[in-house]
Amino acid sequence: MDTSDAARLPTASLQTDDRFDASIRDIGFAVHREPNRDWAIHDLVNRRYHILAYAAAGRAQYACGGRSLDVHKGHLLFFFKGEPHSGQSDPSAPWAFFSTTFDLQFADPQAEAAFQSLPIQVAPRNTGEVQALFTDLERLWVGREPGFLLRCRSIILQLLHVHVRCSCGAAPSVPHARKLAPIVALLQANLARTVSIEELAEEAELSPSRFRVLFKQYTGHSVVRYQNWLRVNRAKDLLLSGEYSVTEAAKEVGFLDVYYFSRLFKKLTGFSPSYYRNQ
Repeated sequence: MDTSDAARLPTASLQTDDRFDASIRDIGFAVHREPNRDWAIHDLVNRRYHILAYAAAGRAQYACGGRSLDVHKGHLLFFFKGEPHSGQSDPSAPWAFFSTTFDLQFADPQAEAAFQSLPIQVAPRNTGEVQALFTDLERLWVGREPGFLLRCRSIILQLLHVHVRCSCGAAPSVPHARKLAPIVALLQANLARTVSIEELAEEAELSPSRFRVLFKQYTGHSVVRYQNWLRVNRAKDLLLSGEYSVTEAAKEVGFLDVYYFSRLFKKLTGFSPSYYRNQ
């Protein structure tokens, strides 16, 4: 199967993160700025590049699109190309920050609209990971080692992914979100195993009824539907590899009844398993 075939393949539609499809076309710079109480920008408009910035320390105030933003250590900022914005360090605690500019090649107009709709400011949970990525990005950009552009593009995409997940992932305001995250990881790692609500609820230290409600709030879907979506997506990949028959792919993801699997597959993707098997 060539890349033009892959571009035409349909995808399962349960989740919406596939809207965020883009590649890095060009990079402007990657820098780290030390605290400076006099740092300020006024109505900056970068028409060539998008901007990612990370507050490594201190505080700053921003104004963009009629909104005021209080930026603190650990906050990640994304300014879409051509978006006017102003900012200044808090004189009592001037911020130190990383920033990078880059251009994106969007997969389609829907992807561009999705990125443009992202909030400017998010607060990632794993700030150590974000700071390490920016540190590595700046080091590679300055060092210009062989292949540095490949890695720099990869890091920027990782940082964009962090921003997207913070913006569109499960809301941290959902009660017991920290208990539910490992449950989602458990389901993703055990596709062929049917795990009962009771088992999952016990693992999360919640009652089954409470678990059902919170899981749907956290993922947007019931446990059964979420499990089925994971399995169908995995089966689709197996079929596209050309190494599995429909029956083998169904068995690999935990379906012994290939007819039920085929009906479910078509319900979630709009296409029969054989469509992917024959690509």
